[in-house]
Amino acid sequence: MPVNLDTDQEVCMEKTQTLKTIWPPEILDLPQVPVPIAGVSGHTLRNSEKQIYFFRFEEGTNVPDHSHGAQWGYLVSGEMTLEVDGRTELYQAGDVYHIPANKKHRTVFSQESYVIDMADELDRYGQ
Repeated sequence: MPVNLDTDQEVCMEKTQTLKTIWPPEILDLPQVPVPIAGVSGHTLRNSEKQIYFFRFEEGTNVPDHSHGAQWGYLVSGEMTLEVDGRTELYQAGDVYHIPANKKHRTVFSQESYVIDMADELDRYGQ
């Protein structure tokens, strides 16, 4: 089927714009997370018990040592090295992780990465 540039141009432009992130508009419309680390952006959804984050980490982002309540996550795309309590693991797209409560950990993202993360703490980022 031939392409009509007059009618299909808007669709093509819209598709080009969505390549900047993998998150759909419904996630991008959620409240933003005020993360105090350069190279991190995120959106959040929560109920009375848990908070879910949809994060984007730029290549080279380093999240320094810290600890907090329990955390679970899924690496949607990209690659990260996670060190928890002195043990280091490489995670790639499709991998899941769990960080027990109050365990010191840090992360380095060697590629642009997208993560879905869940936490017990509803006020982790002062929201």
